[in-house]
Amino acid sequence: HGFKLRVRSAGSLKFTGAMAGSNPQSPGSDGSTWQSMLDAVVPGIVALSVTAVRGFQDDSAGAQGGTGFVVDAKRGLLLTNRHVCTCGPERASAAFVGCPATEEVKVSIAYLDPIHDFGFLRFDPEELQQTPLTEIELDPLGCKVGEEIRVVGNDSLEKLQILSGTIARTDRNAPELDSDYNDENTFYALAASGTRGGSSGSPVLNRQGKAVALNAAANCGTMHAFYLPLHRVVRALEAVRAGCQVPRGTFCTAFRYIPFPECIRLGVEQSFVQKLLLQGELPQGGTFSQSAPPGGMLQVHRIIPGTEASELLKAGDVLLQVEGKPCADFVLLDVAVDEAVGGTVKLELCRDGQKLKIELKVQDLHCLIPHAFVEVGLGVFHEVPYQTAQKNHVPFRGVYVAQPGAVFGQALKSDAVIEEINGNPCLNLRDFEEAIQRIPDKEYCHVVWKTPSSTQEQRRCEAAVKMQRQWGVFRAWHLDGKTRRWTPRQPKELKIAQSDSCDEPDASSPPPAKRRRSSSASSPAKTRAPKRPRTASAALENSICQVTFRTVQHFEIDVLPNMENVDGDIFCCKGAGVIIDAEAGLVLTDRATVPQALGDVEVMLGDETRSASAWYIHPLHSLVVLRVDGCGGASGKPFGVAAAFKDCRLEEGEELDFVGVEHQGLRLSAKFHVQEVRLGSFPSNWPPRWHEQNLEVVVLANAPAEAQSGALCNGAGQICAWYTFATLVENQQVHRLGYGLPAHAILPLLAQVKVRGCKPAPMPAVLSLEMKFQASQLANLRRLPPQLRPSEAWLSKLAAAGDSRTTKGGNAILVEGITSKGPCDGLAAEGDLLVAVDGEVVTTVRAVEEKLEALRTRSSKMQKFQVPLTLLRRGKELDVTVSVPLLGSDGARRILGWHGLILQDTPRAVREIGQVPLGAHISQTMLGSPAEAFSIEGDFLIAVDGKPTPDLESLLALGSAASERKHLRIETADTRGRRFLKTLEPDSLFWPIFEMRQDDSGAWSYAELEQPR
Repeated sequence: HGFKLRVRSAGSLKFTGAMAGSNPQSPGSDGSTWQSMLDAVVPGIVALSVTAVRGFQDDSAGAQGGTGFVVDAKRGLLLTNRHVCTCGPERASAAFVGCPATEEVKVSIAYLDPIHDFGFLRFDPEELQQTPLTEIELDPLGCKVGEEIRVVGNDSLEKLQILSGTIARTDRNAPELDSDYNDENTFYALAASGTRGGSSGSPVLNRQGKAVALNAAANCGTMHAFYLPLHRVVRALEAVRAGCQVPRGTFCTAFRYIPFPECIRLGVEQSFVQKLLLQGELPQGGTFSQSAPPGGMLQVHRIIPGTEASELLKAGDVLLQVEGKPCADFVLLDVAVDEAVGGTVKLELCRDGQKLKIELKVQDLHCLIPHAFVEVGLGVFHEVPYQTAQKNHVPFRGVYVAQPGAVFGQALKSDAVIEEINGNPCLNLRDFEEAIQRIPDKEYCHVVWKTPSSTQEQRRCEAAVKMQRQWGVFRAWHLDGKTRRWTPRQPKELKIAQSDSCDEPDASSPPPAKRRRSSSASSPAKTRAPKRPRTASAALENSICQVTFRTVQHFEIDVLPNMENVDGDIFCCKGAGVIIDAEAGLVLTDRATVPQALGDVEVMLGDETRSASAWYIHPLHSLVVLRVDGCGGASGKPFGVAAAFKDCRLEEGEELDFVGVEHQGLRLSAKFHVQEVRLGSFPSNWPPRWHEQNLEVVVLANAPAEAQSGALCNGAGQICAWYTFATLVENQQVHRLGYGLPAHAILPLLAQVKVRGCKPAPMPAVLSLEMKFQASQLANLRRLPPQLRPSEAWLSKLAAAGDSRTTKGGNAILVEGITSKGPCDGLAAEGDLLVAVDGEVVTTVRAVEEKLEALRTRSSKMQKFQVPLTLLRRGKELDVTVSVPLLGSDGARRILGWHGLILQDTPRAVREIGQVPLGAHISQTMLGSPAEAFSIEGDFLIAVDGKPTPDLESLLALGSAASERKHLRIETADTRGRRFLKTLEPDSLFWPIFEMRQDDSGAWSYAELEQPR
């Protein structure tokens, strides 16, 4: 992790900083003067580290860097850009990079302008011990054409860089950016200084060491840089120094500066331009002067709909006078509006060649900026911001989606505006909060929204989304305008009786009264349809269901990282499942469909949709048992019809029926032919994730690319194999490798999940040697040198035990890999041949699994089994006895959110790559968290403040004392064993420690282990 360059483009425009490596002395200038000026001001320039702890408006959560400079050393005030500060909740620090000590201080927002791109940060000057208190004077009148300048800042996060330039313009319109945030009603200065990302907020200095402007943006691919003039900055600074509020007014209208010829063509009288603007006396303190008169006038550019201005003004109106005085200067317009907050302003305009006088009410601009937000399901929601309303021409109505999260991310993305929930208008944040309170967990709600920023779709959209409260606490936040502190509040959820989840169809499905009764195994049709040939598809009509799995980014802890299944905040997979117990509601699916337990699972059979959970995940093969809600017990309702499985030896060329779903989740039936049955070779993944191994798979000759998963069955509908796929990500390309799991690998699992008395059996378990095998042909073994070759006696035994129909000349089992800390670690070695288990010769991985399963069934109450193995190592026979434990459900059933690190106990997939450090496994790092802000790296958290943390329990044992310390020493390591040591500052207000657990029924719960403070 690291700090991100904050880049926002409009065409090619971006927020930026200074170029590196520039010479501060320009040809023909007095180098000593510039040098002495820089020596004097550089101690007052800081590198800012800012972390947006939540997504807010159109800013995403995350860490970023910028520049600031001291404008009041006594009071500890820094000036920087608004977009560097961020407008939502943040954490920030400043490093005084102009001094060798590079002292760091915490900073907080003292004032943030609602529109113009500047803000003030406050620090405590007493914290500086070795840095001289230096402040840079602001000189707005020094920003003039031809002025030589130096831009000093944290370019590309390299702390301090210097760039020279010359002011070319001071009357440019504010740059138009792609994002919703755009400055308005202000001029920008222009210079060909070639600035780029990283030092936004840098001072633009003249030869006297005064800041004449604030570095703000640049045009990519050119040398153009844009600077914010300081006229209104000086006014705000005076108010902040005095401890007063900074009045900011608006009538929700954005103006732009157009040249005189265009004004005259629009009907402005030539005499008005000549006498009042060019020859008239210009007010002091503005952009223009007698020596630098205006070259244009202000024109109405955009108006927020639903406001008074939208009824009285029209785009294209040219502003003539404000309060009876000619006005062609944004500075003068700002002065008039800011002084009339709560009152009115009289305007004279030119429309279609006619003069028009109007009087407009001035609103408080600060009230139009969001000061509160609501969190639900990892999503962030607040009222429509001024910038969004202005840029996208929408009214101040609805709830803005800053981050959709797990609930609303199912249908919409960031920047949407929610208008209705369950038919109730959401005019503001209060309406939204009340609507959320009324939605029970796991229930669907109907949402209506628009995406104002979309250029392709402006219509109202609607969809159903599912409430999921297991992803976090429903919490509301409010910003205190005086202290700038965010305060959390947990709304009380309304007591609403939840309907039985098994009775609830998908919101987009027909109502229950219209369900086809034939879709339920408990209600067979009473009238018989005419006889027709029974096909495999018909036999499995009430057994094959569609399975949908969703989880949220940052929580895809066991998912292979690729963007194929990611849509906004949501990772989604669709596939097939087959019912294996209708009464208990057990459904079998695969790990390509449900890759991990943490997530939301739904199964759909016919027109009936139910929630489900991943009850059991097979540790060795791509098999997952889902538990459907609303089944089992006296009041439970069966789900579908259990399918039949048949262990049959599949031959090359044999025809099988495929009944499953395609990649969009639609039902698919087809006929395939078996190409071969062989030991599969499956790709490993990075970062380490579960992958199939030690399986003799069914390879199909003509499997279509659209086949996702499903049953491979005979004509009677008996399932002989389950079809799924493995994913290989190579060179950013995603490849799918389809294969079938034969029934002999599935039946032992089904035997363990049989239902007795409508209660699920104990959690299934399997024995595993925790070794990865590959086939080695006997013919190749015979070619080895005599000292490495197996004895002739063993070669004969292996040849006799092999199946000529599948091994073709005979195979032996070669040990390819050994799981770290597994039962065979230290006893077996890569390259060994496994020739016997419990005294019986084995030549296939199927035979190994059958021997282990026989041991398990004979002693079902044991937790560890002593298994004799015979190995051949470099031709010599080696007998070992290994203690093989039972493996339960694979994957994380418990995770810990610790200062933004998503931790779990070390997964098997990680231990399979070899010896790894002892520590809690770092699965993800959440954006905007302390872990991201302090760039915690590595794959394992091995110690905190010198105390080892081998697992999650050891972390929890540290207690709250660890969170109360100002900084923690974090020791981490990667999979290679390399160590990293960094510090981290806890933030219990926004990032309290939390735990997520899965219970025995498969349901997940969320609990915060410390209260936000």
